[in-house]
Amino acid sequence: MLRSTTTTTTISRHLLHHHPRPLSSLLRSSSYIATPTRNRNDDPIPRRSFTTIPTVEPLLSTTTSLILTLQSTTSLPWLLTIPLVALTVRTCITLPFTLYSHKRTIKQLSLSPIIHAWSGIYRRQVAKEVFPNTTTAPKELVGKKVYDTPEKWTKEVLRRTKNKRVELYKKFGCQYWKGFVGLIQIPVWVLASISVRRVTGVGGWEAPIDISKRAREMNSLQSDAPGVPPTTENGISGIDEITAKVREEMQTGGIDGWFVDLLQPDPYMILPIIFSLTLFTNVMSATARASKEPTGWRKGLRNALMGISIAAFPLTIGSPAVLLLYWITSGTYSLIQNAVLHTVLPPPKSVAPVGEMVPSWLKKEKAEESK
Repeated sequence: MLRSTTTTTTISRHLLHHHPRPLSSLLRSSSYIATPTRNRNDDPIPRRSFTTIPTVEPLLSTTTSLILTLQSTTSLPWLLTIPLVALTVRTCITLPFTLYSHKRTIKQLSLSPIIHAWSGIYRRQVAKEVFPNTTTAPKELVGKKVYDTPEKWTKEVLRRTKNKRVELYKKFGCQYWKGFVGLIQIPVWVLASISVRRVTGVGGWEAPIDISKRAREMNSLQSDAPGVPPTTENGISGIDEITAKVREEMQTGGIDGWFVDLLQPDPYMILPIIFSLTLFTNVMSATARASKEPTGWRKGLRNALMGISIAAFPLTIGSPAVLLLYWITSGTYSLIQNAVLHTVLPPPKSVAPVGEMVPSWLKKEKAEESK
């Protein structure tokens, strides 16, 4: 049986006692929460196994400890604790970044009239520019238009407008690169999902550990320590005891007549359908709130997200109900959050540029050339 490459943790002697204790007392006596372990033979459903980066282990151990502490403090059943974890993560971590990104977008849209005004100025300036009478300019070009074709004129206007846009965004602190702050929710979502898996002892993000083998190894380590009772062959100590207690509570902590065991997939596949619909609704609502139809890479990103939301149903059929509870709560929070933000802090309406996009004299010359 493979063992995960997690860091070795120190467990106090009184925590190594083989008698079972309540989860709250286990948490108070444990000084460090390590990666939960499980026996692959206890889980009839095959799972994917991954190995996490060693540098991420302290962070995962901390988040796992926080989840266990939250449940111990509130004394809520896991059916309510997992959604509470999602609400806490969304409110305390991702909401500030989302609010910052939303305000940045509002500031950019507020600058649109100024940018369009500068674009009109540049259209007139570029149309009037001629070659000056200098020693460096060829005599045959003196007095002629510098940008004498619609293509040259458009390219120069766009270049100057872009430079002015960058200048204004920098001056008002709403640069494009700050828009990526909202992506912080992706690693947070992944980290929280892994932490929930580890709390429950459900494999899928780490190589499974044989609990009985670990117990034998701990017995050998305790043989030289007088006064410390060894663990039994079938007993679980330390963090394994916490994991066993959590799993025992989750196996009967679901909804009667629907999914009783939170560690098993939804037998009626209702949770995967709800999760897929939640993702799809988030994508469609974001598209509906957009000021204009997305084009280019934005359109490709929207189509990709729609495809992912539809594919989420078959991909999550085998996922434990506890994970789907977290994902559904997180997605629903995001949907409500965006609706509230656009109601409380509505973005200004987009302003269309005023004036001709191409000067009339260029249009006439182009028409004459085409004859």
